[in-house]
Amino acid sequence: MEHALYRIVYFTIFTKTPTVKYIFTLLITIAFVSFGISQDLKYCGADEMSFDLYQSEPGLQTKMKLNRAELNQFTQQYIANIAKNRGAADSLYTIPVVFHIIHTYGAENITDEQVISGLKVLNWNFRKQNPDTALIVAAFKPIAADCEIQFKLAHIDPNGNCTNGINRIASLSSIVGDHRVKDIIHWDPTKYLNVYVVKQISNLAGHCLMPDQADAKPEWDGIVIANDYVGDMGTSNKLRSVVMAHESGHYLNLFHIWGGNNVPDYYYLPVGQTTNCSIGDSVSDTPPTKGWSSCNLSAASCGNVVDNVQNAMDYSYCNFMFTQGQRNRMRAALHSPIAGRSNLISPQNLLATGVNDSTLCKAKFEINQRTVCVGDSVRFTDKSLWYPTSWTWDFGDGSYSSDQNPAHVYAAGGDYFVTLTVMRNATTLQSDSILIRVNDAGTYPFYVQRFDSLPNFGQSYLWNISDNNNLTWKLSDNGQGYNSGLSATIRPDDSTDAYSGRTILYSPAINLAGRVNPEFNFKYAFTPKITNSYDQLEVFVSKTCGATWQSLGKKIGGNLASIATPVDDKNWTPADSTQWKTFSYIVPANLAVPNFQFKIEYTNYRGNVLYIDNININAAEYTNVEDLHLQEVILYPNPATNTFTVEGEFEQLSMIITDLNGKVLRASTPIQSGEQHDINSLPQGVYIVSLQSNTTVVHKRLLK
Repeated sequence: MEHALYRIVYFTIFTKTPTVKYIFTLLITIAFVSFGISQDLKYCGADEMSFDLYQSEPGLQTKMKLNRAELNQFTQQYIANIAKNRGAADSLYTIPVVFHIIHTYGAENITDEQVISGLKVLNWNFRKQNPDTALIVAAFKPIAADCEIQFKLAHIDPNGNCTNGINRIASLSSIVGDHRVKDIIHWDPTKYLNVYVVKQISNLAGHCLMPDQADAKPEWDGIVIANDYVGDMGTSNKLRSVVMAHESGHYLNLFHIWGGNNVPDYYYLPVGQTTNCSIGDSVSDTPPTKGWSSCNLSAASCGNVVDNVQNAMDYSYCNFMFTQGQRNRMRAALHSPIAGRSNLISPQNLLATGVNDSTLCKAKFEINQRTVCVGDSVRFTDKSLWYPTSWTWDFGDGSYSSDQNPAHVYAAGGDYFVTLTVMRNATTLQSDSILIRVNDAGTYPFYVQRFDSLPNFGQSYLWNISDNNNLTWKLSDNGQGYNSGLSATIRPDDSTDAYSGRTILYSPAINLAGRVNPEFNFKYAFTPKITNSYDQLEVFVSKTCGATWQSLGKKIGGNLASIATPVDDKNWTPADSTQWKTFSYIVPANLAVPNFQFKIEYTNYRGNVLYIDNININAAEYTNVEDLHLQEVILYPNPATNTFTVEGEFEQLSMIITDLNGKVLRASTPIQSGEQHDINSLPQGVYIVSLQSNTTVVHKRLLK
């Protein structure tokens, strides 16, 4: 194992929340590891959080003291009886776990693979399987313990639904990382270990209440950990991966190895104080120590031959072992009713949370990108739960695959529903679908969207994807647009602190090739509820059919507001055109390509309603209103089966249907908006539908 030289800096941090004041005395250790990378390591805040809870909520003090006394007595009795009850002591206990990834769409939204890595390292350390156990100092090898405790992701959520044990929720609480993250989501702590992964925790790596405190404050039960201390990959690394085992030790009633909270006034002990030698951690086989925040393997701080610096409950960052005494203490906590720990490992709870169930209960898949160009390869990755044995993919264009993780190329533009059907043991069937947009370059020589003439938002050509099904773009229901009757609108949750999520409008591909400095612009209207809001509107463009995106700029909070004074009214509407703002951007030559695409991304936090109207790209070149309306005509459904409809704002058009070689299959026919057209006699394939007004013609692809 690589060890490090450390420089230790002492300082005190004062932070404050609406109800709680935290005083953290921390040791920040800057490590210069042998391969030349320096790291700012952070530490545990369990003692400080416990002390603060005790001081800030006097009404809980009696309950916490009684819990501590009861748990101490139970633990002593349990350990005394172990020799008489070796069978129970040697059984393997399983704790169901759920990870809540609280994020702001940044790197803290760690991957499923990093979560699984975190569990892997956690189980290594609890089961004495960490490869580094070979490096345990000789004095402690005989007492290094396999705790016979394992942690598994839950497969069933509190409502009985299938889950992979990982929830992802957008919230600005991620950048604070205090106990308020548990207000967002909190599964029954007597059935699940709730782990909250956040962006940062005020200069801490993690924190957790011990059982006696969690029993008094059950809504705070669980572990909060910074994303860069989870697992040994992604945003974290091997050095930081030990933090999860440390916090889980607190969760199961272990103090810091130098001592901690044995009441009477719920004190806490900063690491490294020589006075810690007289305190102890209530575990008989861990020698007294002042505690270490460096990997000094020859340390002997309290008259010992050597300190147990490699213990998981120290701050050394080379700590990966528990002792037999700690093992027994944690297993005692799992038999105690305090904080419901005994229910976690019960057979009934393991059945209810599904940790040992490998029955397929959900089909699921991911794609590498939601919008592509004709001819691009789309990669599909199976994420089904749990362990299917066969897969059937329907790509929506008449093509199929039985591979687990296939790739597919679309030959024609359009919107395609891709469906995965999975099977296990030839009996269980499940399916999942995702919509993919395939852009066909040159279909749209310009883009204009006024919203006035649309009966529903689905006909706007703007593709609406949301993290929250309740937060979606719709046509305004109040007749309000920019000098018109309708606009696109978002109406978020009306809770003051709601972080409803993110929703994105994708455009089709627009052919800007040869255009000289075309202008992209739209109108928007918005007011926050309060002055300090974090609502965000950001605009991106792509010249690669959505494979890569370039931000044109973002507006946040007060910069986004189109009126000066916040209005706490979810039904707010702009009074007139003066309460609208304009987003405008001159498209440079390097982006004026056949596959130009834009997306408008809105993230809601504490906001009211947002309106968007009059989206234009190069529309000024087209002065004929009839021509503009013709560009907005749509064909649906597309792909079609037996019939399709032409919808738009026009009185009459001529329509011709040809194949890709130009052969006329349906002669020129006058049509009206909303008419259905029978194509039952046409074979499956791609067709060109030409629509002609008195002055212009547009060509649209139709897939059958």
